[in-house]
Amino acid sequence: MRPLVNPYNPRLLRSRFTAYPLGGWPKRREFRRLYRERSGVSLYRTWRPLVFADLVGQDAVVRTLTSALESGRLAHAYLFSGPRGSGKTSAAKILARCIDCVNGPTAVPDNTCENCRAILAGSALDVLEIDAASNRGIDEIRALRDAVKFAPAAMRMKVYIIDEAHMLTKEGANAFLKTLEEPPPHAVFILATTEPEKLPVTILSRCQRYAFARIAIPVMIDKMKEVARGEGIAIDDGALAAIAYRADGGLRDALTMLEQAAAFAAGATITAETLDIAFGATGRNFAQTLLDAVVARDAAGVLATIETASDAGADMHVLTRSLLAAFRNLLVARVDPDLLARDLAPEDARHAAERAANVSQAAVVRALRVLTDALSLARSGGSPRLELETGLLRLIFTSEDPTLDALSTRVKSLEERLAGDAAPAVAVPSVRKREEPASNAERKAAPKPEPQKRDGGPVSLQKVRAAWQNVRGKVESQHPPLQGPLSGVRVESVEGDRLVLVARNDLDANIVRGRTTLIEDAISDLLGTSLHVSLKADGSPARAKGSAPGGVASVSAAEPSIDDADALFNYANERITNA
Repeated sequence: MRPLVNPYNPRLLRSRFTAYPLGGWPKRREFRRLYRERSGVSLYRTWRPLVFADLVGQDAVVRTLTSALESGRLAHAYLFSGPRGSGKTSAAKILARCIDCVNGPTAVPDNTCENCRAILAGSALDVLEIDAASNRGIDEIRALRDAVKFAPAAMRMKVYIIDEAHMLTKEGANAFLKTLEEPPPHAVFILATTEPEKLPVTILSRCQRYAFARIAIPVMIDKMKEVARGEGIAIDDGALAAIAYRADGGLRDALTMLEQAAAFAAGATITAETLDIAFGATGRNFAQTLLDAVVARDAAGVLATIETASDAGADMHVLTRSLLAAFRNLLVARVDPDLLARDLAPEDARHAAERAANVSQAAVVRALRVLTDALSLARSGGSPRLELETGLLRLIFTSEDPTLDALSTRVKSLEERLAGDAAPAVAVPSVRKREEPASNAERKAAPKPEPQKRDGGPVSLQKVRAAWQNVRGKVESQHPPLQGPLSGVRVESVEGDRLVLVARNDLDANIVRGRTTLIEDAISDLLGTSLHVSLKADGSPARAKGSAPGGVASVSAAEPSIDDADALFNYANERITNA
């Protein structure tokens, strides 16, 4: 038996391990298990990356630093920025070992040489980790500036790791500028911060910047599975996803919660319910329930869920933000479901795509707008619960909401449904042989072709008015000169298979009358039915194409009246589309 000298952290473990059986150093996984059992170190410290290959979710940073080390192009100052728990400090320590390893500079430190062991133990005189939050003044920076001049005591280079660099005072940062710009050839500075925008631009311009990204939910779940297997922690996939959502992109937070949940479960399998008991309920589960209730237009279910969330102690602000995130996922799923792969677990991404298929885009956009207003009102002094309940009920009772926003949503939803219904009727257009344009006399003499009959059935006036803007767009795309005359044309009535349009004046009526075939074809394509179009000017009776200017078409003396609902719908439709 020989005394155990820990290759990874000898200072902490030499006093705890008295002997180790013959056979060499312990394997990394066994070492971590013994380290935790005998030293009581936190889980995230036990599983701290030892080489760049262990860093998860930072492929771009790892690739750049590895390439620089292999090519010998080391910078004198680095800035690692990114959210908490993304691996900034771990990467800084790995880089320090890469620089000062006996076999280095190398992209893969062996972690067994004397220098690497000293750095891991925190006893290296030439690798200093400084907390800028407590050493932020000009006096501390002056001491650092004086110490950096001296050559390394035992290693190749001096490495200064300055954590929370944004906490430096203005005076301290200014005093640090000259040293950072022209350090001695034996010094390397590594700055780490979560808020790089607070650093002066003079500091930023002197460093190579590396942006650490939030760790994706699937990547975090895979890493926690690996840790759980290594530590013998029983946990299901639902609990792993719940921890990943709570961690919000920080792997350190996720491992801390995993360790706490394992202690709470006391050997039992950790489930999502276990997490709710151990950490309290979050707004995310309630937000999913509220989302389903809003989609199903279940007002009672919405109020009951908010009541349950309030009794469980959920913060209404957090619940509103969670609901906003849920509707945002629906909007992203309607555009491209693959974009949700980074932000959601695979099962949740599939559920979001299924929900998005049952909600119109106009309804999702309006929900985001209404909930954003509710959150703003709640922050400005209103009742968060009341604002949330009012906003969700407005989404459910859209048909009773008199605001122009709700009316616009109803119109857009109706247009989407009409477009979906008309999609099967739009066949692939047949290739027509281009003919020479006929003269005016030939066009007048040629009989008007009868429109092709379709099986679309009778069409209502409201349906024609709802689709009129699409009809206009189709006609104007085929014959742009009609854009001006058609802008003043409105739908007046539908009498059987006859559509009566009203123009602003006789000139517009005569221009459009010469192109009614285009209007009839567009109506046939969009609504699946054939209508004969008649034009008249304001104050004059309707006249079909081909009749004499003074002739009167056969229209009833009393036109059918339009009720208030149709008038409101027509006014809102024109205002919204022309806005």
